[in-house]
Amino acid sequence: MLPTRIQLGKKTWDRLQYLQTQTRITPNITARVAICMALRDIRTATINTSKPEQTHTINRDVLFGEHDRTYEAMIRQFLHEQSVDADIQAVIRSLIDNGLHKLGHLKKFSDLKSVFDSTAA
Repeated sequence: MLPTRIQLGKKTWDRLQYLQTQTRITPNITARVAICMALRDIRTATINTSKPEQTHTINRDVLFGEHDRTYEAMIRQFLHEQSVDADIQAVIRSLIDNGLHKLGHLKKFSDLKSVFDSTAA
């Protein structure tokens, strides 16, 4: 189900790169955390079906690593529970964008602790 290559918008990729300079966390790991943050709070996870004009392509293996089946299962569950019928590229882009919005406060690696502290509650 997950595409071999995921096309992220330039703005999304720039945000991932910016967070890498701030936190030293690679874009693929930040994107994984962003997806989880968006899936955790599904009330605000909306799907933007418009295609970005400029894209950055990232391979599924790089984005999801050895956990691709886990992310596929979580995304399938999200699609089913929310009755979403959209292109999987748009869904992944939207989840990353929504999650990045929730991670916007990160300025350094130690700030990530607050993300995980708030998920335990």
